[in-house]
Amino acid sequence: MRSGSRLLKVLLQASEKAANIARTCRQKEALFQLLVQEKSLEEKNPRFFQDFKTLADVLIQETIRHDIEIEFPELAKLVQGEETNVFSNTLGESIIVEVCPCSKDTTQLLTKVMGNDAVAAELLAAEVHKDVQLSDVPIMLEIPTDFDINVDDLGIWIDPIGKARLKKKYKSWTVLCLIMHTCGAIRGTFVDSTADYISATEVVDEQTGLHLSGLRCVTVLIGAYKKSTGVPVLGVVNQPFYTNVNSQWTGKCYWGFLGGGISKSSINNACNADKIILLSRFEDADVKSKLLNNGFRLVEATGAGYKILSVALGEAAAYILSKGSTYKWDTCGPQALLLSVGGGIIEFKEFIINPNSENLSVNYLPIGTNFSNRAGLIAYRDPQILESFKCILCKSSH
Repeated sequence: MRSGSRLLKVLLQASEKAANIARTCRQKEALFQLLVQEKSLEEKNPRFFQDFKTLADVLIQETIRHDIEIEFPELAKLVQGEETNVFSNTLGESIIVEVCPCSKDTTQLLTKVMGNDAVAAELLAAEVHKDVQLSDVPIMLEIPTDFDINVDDLGIWIDPIGKARLKKKYKSWTVLCLIMHTCGAIRGTFVDSTADYISATEVVDEQTGLHLSGLRCVTVLIGAYKKSTGVPVLGVVNQPFYTNVNSQWTGKCYWGFLGGGISKSSINNACNADKIILLSRFEDADVKSKLLNNGFRLVEATGAGYKILSVALGEAAAYILSKGSTYKWDTCGPQALLLSVGGGIIEFKEFIINPNSENLSVNYLPIGTNFSNRAGLIAYRDPQILESFKCILCKSSH
């Protein structure tokens, strides 16, 4: 198996291990109870819920880094994501969260981080050290063995749990919000009952079948890019919460790569939703108005990773975001997936100013400490959609 295929295999397995950790945080009673314990502001650590969510993200990120390092030691230091692995526990101690040589040692470390909760720590450590095989990853197409890549020219962006927001249509801050907040599913959202979470209630658009919010919108995102150019070449998008049977979740995973004149993806057949545009619910009214006036159906869904995946699957024609509210880790993996099926992600603001430029693609070379996609984005599968946007959105069209 050549280096590109080997790396794809490692990333797929790492994404599934991350998905396992996400599901464990929700489904194991000991962890579930930690998440639903509502603490008052007078207690020692009122930030417990945010701390636990951060710990879950850090643990997943470090697990992915660890698993990559086993096969590709030179890549471990080039894995970048949202979280730092220095964690403060309830006693104010700073602890470096990392994967230890064995499950017992990792349990001891996590026990210290989690205020001596050995049961919860052992559950998490067991998932971290689980031997995940490629056959365990829910992919629809076997990976090729002949994909080659120059590993020395790679950097990696990861989002441990792609964040999604549910709509603020509910009135009370309840246990469900705390649970999902901790799992990384949502930030700062209001929901109305624990039963919604337990029964895996999803909000689905009846006309398009797209998920507007809920656990289906949560993703694990891993992308490799060329350090020489900043262009994504390999992407994995894993949905930990794809199907719920008898209160047990199973996932679905997609991959794509391109390089050396070869492109291949696990996405074969795609829908043709040429008039559906995905947006954030905070999108500018002017952008919405222009699209609506030109016959597009607008769908406000959550999670950048989920929205880009939906475009790659052909379930929407494009995802438009005029604001700089996504980050490199949100889009690197999904952009590689899109590129592998003939699409891409370009900078919204640059496109508006100069739609015929050949340098519009979002780039992944880190610049300073600002990792946001500051110019917004347009994610598309069929390049022809951009011709429509030139007439509708671009300044030169007025």
